[in-house]
Amino acid sequence: MPELALSSRRFAIGSLAVTTASLPLYVVRFHVGPLPATALEVLIGITVIGYGLVLRSERRLPAARTPYDIPIVLLLVAGIIGVVVAPDHVRGLGIYRAYFIEAIAIFYIAVDLIRSREELRFILVIAGVGVSLFAVGQIVTFLVALAHHAVHIDAGPAFLNTSANSVALFLEPPLAFVLGLAMFPQRRWERWLAIGCTLLFLSALVLTLSRAAYIATAILAVWVVFSLPGRRQKVWGLAATALISLAVVELPFIGLRLATAAHSAALRLSIYGEALRMLAQRPILGAGISGFPIRVAPFRPSYEDVELYPHNLWLTTWSEIGLLGVIAFGIVFFGLLFRGARASWQSNGLYRAVIWGSTGALVLYLVHGLFDSPYWKNDLSVEFWIVAALQVIAMRGARSSAQDS
Repeated sequence: MPELALSSRRFAIGSLAVTTASLPLYVVRFHVGPLPATALEVLIGITVIGYGLVLRSERRLPAARTPYDIPIVLLLVAGIIGVVVAPDHVRGLGIYRAYFIEAIAIFYIAVDLIRSREELRFILVIAGVGVSLFAVGQIVTFLVALAHHAVHIDAGPAFLNTSANSVALFLEPPLAFVLGLAMFPQRRWERWLAIGCTLLFLSALVLTLSRAAYIATAILAVWVVFSLPGRRQKVWGLAATALISLAVVELPFIGLRLATAAHSAALRLSIYGEALRMLAQRPILGAGISGFPIRVAPFRPSYEDVELYPHNLWLTTWSEIGLLGVIAFGIVFFGLLFRGARASWQSNGLYRAVIWGSTGALVLYLVHGLFDSPYWKNDLSVEFWIVAALQVIAMRGARSSAQDS
């Protein structure tokens, strides 16, 4: 490969890795003239430029083809419709740009760029460093709040001024990936490193005080035990899961948090009912992007707080981008889930770990998405498409390895 093409490729992959590790930087906001922007968008822009340099130096067009291209096009079309019917077109366009255009661009760039096991491992390592720093930040934030007697059961401490539940939603997919790497390592030291990251991410996740995250993680633990090879490992895995669960439940704040679940459940049922009544009147188009608080207002009791979204992944997607959007998103989501679940038994090494991790992340999305709205934030939307890209890359690599052998 010519030196220019090699340098361009290294720059693009490095930019992609830094972007993947820096998703929480969406909280750094500023304006470029009249246009709002975030530090995350700057990193995405640098990655896009790097990818453009790769295409120019290699004298080719984008070459990423996936099984999800048609539903992705339909998803983008649904997003445009969501902007058109939104109460606030400017706000709707900004969300569409960040949650769909930029996030899906990262998906296709990653699928096209990452072609080797070494490049995939590099992305995982750099992303792991970023998530580890974020997890440490969450733990320190909780400990500082605890030292100042400022831990509130109804709103746990959150790093970088995001909500604690948003922190949990962000940490869940990386937790699934490090679990996959712990179960299917290529080298012994990789297993111990992955176990260390698992304990770090899990500790940070527990300290978000997110009940939905606890439920999702418990379901993932069942998937872990089911995935372990051999009866003896399954028994040890089940014992470890039970021990950790009992230890977590006995923590003072966790017990108090779980004791207030009934109030949260009643509130969510009320919000779901309001959303369904609104969608019954607008089943095709939904409320439009960012339109839920306005469209649902006639159905919302006066004593209830205004919610940006209906606290459910599927109701939120239906509300934001209509029936076409929720169907297209569902095709992508369940396509990834079912393909990943099947392929995780047919691959090995790093590729198996990544495929298992992506599938585990989707299980977490599915369970937590019953109670909240993963995807519908700047960092979470990009994170979802990175998870999707990692699965596509790993499955392609596994097929190539099988053919070579």
